[in-house]
Amino acid sequence: MQIIIFIPALLLFLYSLYRMVRDDYVFIRKGISLEQSFDIAFITLWISLIMSRLLYLLFHLYPGQNILFDFFSFNKGGFSLTGALVGGIFAVYVVGKYKKLPLGRLSDFLSLSFLYALPLVFLSNTIFVSKTEVLYLFLNAIIYFILLLFFVQFLYPKVLNRTLKEGILAILFILLFSLVALITSLLVSLKHIQSFINPENIILGILLLSSIILLIKQERATSQRRQILR
Repeated sequence: MQIIIFIPALLLFLYSLYRMVRDDYVFIRKGISLEQSFDIAFITLWISLIMSRLLYLLFHLYPGQNILFDFFSFNKGGFSLTGALVGGIFAVYVVGKYKKLPLGRLSDFLSLSFLYALPLVFLSNTIFVSKTEVLYLFLNAIIYFILLLFFVQFLYPKVLNRTLKEGILAILFILLFSLVALITSLLVSLKHIQSFINPENIILGILLLSSIILLIKQERATSQRRQILR
């Protein structure tokens, strides 16, 4: 039932990817067809879905729980967005390296497509939560919609005209996703601050730190190229 509710978000993800990939000159020049791009997208989605479900169960593990049995039993909770992101990062990196694809541009397109779908994901999820959690989900939907406008209006055009290096968009998305998730988790945990330290937030912290390091490396590499060109 929960997966069916997220179908509109999935369709929005796929349509956004279609709009970005169909006339992209880099993909055309490298002979990457629209069908290949969608094959990669579906592989990424399946791996993300599996990882999302698996990490959700691990994050909510109880003594005597059978994860393999509970994996297919949706009476035992739902999915983890953090798990979906981790699965997506893994899938894009492995598939991109194996097929020798432009990894930076591919990850940029997939990240932006995911960002298109995120507000709808949070709004759809309001069906499954208590009234006290609805405000939290609405807040996340608004935050990600604002981030979407920022990415589409200011960052994406700079990737297309090569003002920003390929891959920066994906790194910034991971950074901001991790930051927003940690901040909202902290706000929710204010009354019981010890609950803030949990496996999911540790993974988010690692993603945040890793994205900052990658961003600094990318900036240094860009600065060095500019100095050489001078």
